[in-house]
Amino acid sequence: MTLNLIEVTNAYDSAEQARVDWSVIEIPAVTGAARSAAYAFARDYDGVVEREDMEQELLLAFAERPGMVREVMAEADNPAGVLNFRGYRILRDKFKTKATHARKQVSYEANAEALGEAE
Repeated sequence: MTLNLIEVTNAYDSAEQARVDWSVIEIPAVTGAARSAAYAFARDYDGVVEREDMEQELLLAFAERPGMVREVMAEADNPAGVLNFRGYRILRDKFKTKATHARKQVSYEANAEALGEAE
C-alpha cells in the first residue's frame, strides 16, 4: 500500500477564515441586532468597553457564524430580537471576565486623589 500525499493550498490562513461569510452582516436585521446588543453590553459595562468596539466584535462574530444567522433569519418570528439576545450572550462570553477585572482596577490618579496626594 502506498500513500500519496498532496498539498492543498487555499487563500486562507485558518479554517475560521474559510467559513466567514461577510454577506450576512449586510442584512439590516443583523446590523440592527448587533448595534442593539453592543449598546446593551456597553451600558452594562460602562467605562470599561466601548459600544463601537463591541458592535464591530459582534459583526465579526455573526460573520463567523453564518449558519446560525441564516437559521435565525429563516425560522424566528422576530429575528432581530433573537440575534440581539444571542449577540449579547456572545459578547458576554467573550468579554465579561476581562471587563469585570478592568472595572475593578483603579487608576494611579484616582488612588493619588483618594489619598490626598493630588497636586
